[in-house]
Amino acid sequence: MIPPHIRESAVAENARFASQPRELFATPAYHPETYVADLTRHRYFDALLVLRHYVQAISHHYFSSEQGAKNADLFMLTPSVSSPMGPGSDSEPITVTFGGLQTHLVDSSQFGFEPLLLQSPGIVYCYLPSMRGEDPDARHLNQFYHCEAEMTGGIEDVMPVVEGYVRRLSEMLSVLGPTIQAVSDAPEASVAAFATIAQVERFPRISFDDAVATLSRRPDAAVLVRTTPHGRDITAAGELALMEMLGCRTPLWITHYDRDRVPFYQKPVSGRPDKVENADLVFPPLRPGSFGGEVVGCGQRQDNVGEMLESLRRQDDIPVEPYRWYAELRDHPAYRPTSGFGLGIERFLAWALAKSNIRDVIFYPRLKGVRTYP
Repeated sequence: MIPPHIRESAVAENARFASQPRELFATPAYHPETYVADLTRHRYFDALLVLRHYVQAISHHYFSSEQGAKNADLFMLTPSVSSPMGPGSDSEPITVTFGGLQTHLVDSSQFGFEPLLLQSPGIVYCYLPSMRGEDPDARHLNQFYHCEAEMTGGIEDVMPVVEGYVRRLSEMLSVLGPTIQAVSDAPEASVAAFATIAQVERFPRISFDDAVATLSRRPDAAVLVRTTPHGRDITAAGELALMEMLGCRTPLWITHYDRDRVPFYQKPVSGRPDKVENADLVFPPLRPGSFGGEVVGCGQRQDNVGEMLESLRRQDDIPVEPYRWYAELRDHPAYRPTSGFGLGIERFLAWALAKSNIRDVIFYPRLKGVRTYP
């Protein structure tokens, strides 16, 4: 539940936006040259500030008070990137030279979390920016915010934690109803979606193989499922088509992806070495053309050094040396298998507000090739 002090504070904030004309809160068109001035004069950003504040506040409450997690704010530079590792990844590292050495801006906190759990089993989390170098679009920013967590246990342990987090976020936004009414592009749909999610105990699931089989029945299957020498991917359009075909009104888990299209550190399924113990949580759009698809990715980590090295070989011979330290953690006497997830804050907010571009729910979009200030 929402703690009384957070609820009371949010209700008080709502009063600033209730009963005001919606046109005052229209999302301004993005122009890099005028962006800073737009921040100072458009009421939309005032409301966005409130929403982002309470999303972060309830995130910290959920993990620290409800899950007993410890907050771990980690590094912004790393020699070992995690998310781009895998032939199916659509992300790229941002490489920088620092002190004469090649390093990268951090893309995820996962690799920093796992060693911490050797002495403190349980769960750790963060709410931090991630930087990635692929071309930006309506689903991708070059800097965005992640709420990430890593915990001792397997995939079936972490998925309920994700579901509880999404429910709590939805409850928080329900409390902020008047603010949502001011800035959502589909306010009635937003409010209805929050109420539905808050009451669902467990989100539906479909296996990756069954999802591909479902999509293969469509005449446009070739653009919904991409087949490569390493395995198959469900495209962003495929995620939306799948939810439409299944009539989803809540987020949907897609589980057990093809092993060679996901990062090397995902644990193979016992008895099915070509599948992994992972899951993506995809959200149905609240209106035609608004954001939908993957918002959360989670998985169980490799606990076997041999399997991990095999995955590196299978995935176009990814160099071992940058990840040797990571593999060797499995030989530590205190090692326990872990699982984790990351929720994209901008993706969640774009979905919640029925926006079509995640650029519209962050204060300072960092877009490759676009000069911005400050």
